[in-house]
Amino acid sequence: MRIERLTSLRLSFGLMLCLLSQTSWGAVDHPFAMPDESTMERLRGGDWVLESGVSDEHGAAASILIFMRTPVERIWATIISCADAEVFVDGLEFCEVLEERGDYAITHQVVDKGWMTPRMDYRFETRREPYRHMQFKLLEGNLKTMQGSWDFESLPDGVLVRHVLVLAPLVPAPRWLVRRNLKKDLPNLMQCIRGLSGGSGQEKALAADMDKCPGLPKPNPRN
Repeated sequence: MRIERLTSLRLSFGLMLCLLSQTSWGAVDHPFAMPDESTMERLRGGDWVLESGVSDEHGAAASILIFMRTPVERIWATIISCADAEVFVDGLEFCEVLEERGDYAITHQVVDKGWMTPRMDYRFETRREPYRHMQFKLLEGNLKTMQGSWDFESLPDGVLVRHVLVLAPLVPAPRWLVRRNLKKDLPNLMQCIRGLSGGSGQEKALAADMDKCPGLPKPNPRN
């Protein structure tokens, strides 16, 4: 189940980058825009919302929202863990935290999704405001752009999580491939994080979320 509220794909990638990305690192307030009651009801039922998104040959930018029934500390720990990233990031071959302190980290990752997508080798820095906000941006690597954020709103029955991602490779990719990655890989990532952090709720919902994890072996239908 899902809700999609995509902005028009006729918007330029550059415009969406300006709308979705944050470039300043200062200690600022990050107000969380709450969804309406109808959307919250669907989110509590297990849906995700792709609030806005655009893709073209230059890259993709998106904002996605999901609800998790688990303490925010568990979600936070899952997102910053390299071991868990190997499960929820599609094609992740290598992950190492090179530097880390309470509010700052530098991470090296290598992602290879196969012959259709260029291999990505990059380092990025993350600024943290536990347990409310994380913001990351590219330091170096074979990407043109990679930046975004995580925001967390703790509620009595769970946590609302918003993830913003702006990604552009150095080499232009086919439009259909970029669009597929935007509409499939990002929701799968969010559902997998929910499962890994224990936020799915019922056992059936947990199984559905874990089935979205690209780093877990899939059952052989012949067995």
